[in-house]
Amino acid sequence: MKKTLMALTSVATLLCASGAANAAGTIQGNLGVTLTIGAGCVVGGGNSAGSVNDFGAISFGTYSSLSNIIDASATGSGGAGTLSLTCTTGTAYTVALNNGLHVGAGNQRQMASTAGALIKYNLYQDQARATAWSSGANALTGTGTGAAVPLIVYGRVPAAATTPDPDTYNDTVTMTVTW
Repeated sequence: MKKTLMALTSVATLLCASGAANAAGTIQGNLGVTLTIGAGCVVGGGNSAGSVNDFGAISFGTYSSLSNIIDASATGSGGAGTLSLTCTTGTAYTVALNNGLHVGAGNQRQMASTAGALIKYNLYQDQARATAWSSGANALTGTGTGAAVPLIVYGRVPAAATTPDPDTYNDTVTMTVTW
């Protein structure tokens, strides 16, 4: 009987203990929340498809002659307007443009037709088209302020004595932003 009484006492103690575990209560603790802003830049006004960024295009339009200078500027692929660059405050940046797929002698950019004919063109950092834009010494440089700055690429097809055959002429230039 002693064993039965001890067993009943043990079971009663366990039942009381499990009842206490199911009782209502409150427990509090702290949860740390962190965000680190690192130095960096973001190009606005473009799109991305997979692993490729599309920063827009320069369309010189349709002409029947190259006897006059033809000017145009880039529009962002993200809709109306131009590209912009936003870099964190104090972040030095460089924006370089390579010479494209059809570079000629003297690093001259050229658009090519489907038949392989070429039309020369140049890219500039300013609307007056006085400062060439490429890589190295002719790259655009600056320091971020945390605010967006316009990133406008100005293009020019110089006048030519002859006009090549009718076709669509294309090139692809890679823009590289480093900080």
